[in-house]
Amino acid sequence: MQTSDPNTLLEALERADGFPDAGLRLLDRNEQADWLSWSKVYEESRIVAAGLRQLGIRHGETVALVFPTEGGFFFAFFGALLAGAVPVPLYPPVRLGRLEEYQSRTASLLRSVSARVVLVSSRVRRILGQAIDRADPELGCFCLEELPGGSRSSPPVAPEDLALVQFSSGTTVDPKPVALTHRAVMAQVTRLNGFWPDTSEVRQTGVSWLPLYHDMGLIGCVLPALERPSVLT
Repeated sequence: MQTSDPNTLLEALERADGFPDAGLRLLDRNEQADWLSWSKVYEESRIVAAGLRQLGIRHGETVALVFPTEGGFFFAFFGALLAGAVPVPLYPPVRLGRLEEYQSRTASLLRSVSARVVLVSSRVRRILGQAIDRADPELGCFCLEELPGGSRSSPPVAPEDLALVQFSSGTTVDPKPVALTHRAVMAQVTRLNGFWPDTSEVRQTGVSWLPLYHDMGLIGCVLPALERPSVLT
C-alpha cells in the first residue's frame, strides 16, 4: 500500500485502497444509497484497465467517458489511468428534445481529442449511436461489461503524465479541451484539502450534487475525497 504523500492520482487510489471506511456513497433519485469503497473502485478499475490494454490502448492515448453519476464512471476513469491512457469525461445526454444538437456536439468533442475508444453506460449507449458514428473512434464504443479480459499489469505513470482532459463549459464559445497533468491535479486537490484539514477530533466528510464531467464535481469534490481519503456522498 502507498503510505507517503501521493504524487499521482494512481498513487492516491492505491493508498486509499487501504482505508476500507473511505469511499463514495451514491444516492439515486429515490434516495437509495450505493456504497463504493475505494478498495472496490480500485479492484473494478484494474479490470477495466486490463480490458483497455487488451483492446490495444497504449500510454497517452485518450479514452472518452460518457456516464451519468454511477459507479461505472469511477471504474472507467481510474481504469483508463491504470491502462496508461488519458480519460476524457463528457457530459451524458440530459434533454431528449435536443438530441440532435447533443449528438453533433459530442461527435465534435470526440474528434477534437482524437478519442481512440469511448466507454459508456448501457443507458447512454442506446441514444449515443449517431455521435459515435460521426466521430468514428478507431476502437469503437464499449460498455464496461463488454471489455475483453487481459493481464492486470499496469504501465508506470509519472507526475508529468496527463491525468485527464477537461473540457471548458462552452457557455459563450465551443468547449475547449484542457490537458491536466497528475502533478497539477494533485497540487489542486492538496490545496483544497488544506482548507478543511482532518483533526484527531473531526474526520471530514463531504456532500456533492455536481456532475462528474464538471471540474468542480470531479476535481473539486471527488478527487479531494480520494486524496484524504474520506467519504463523499
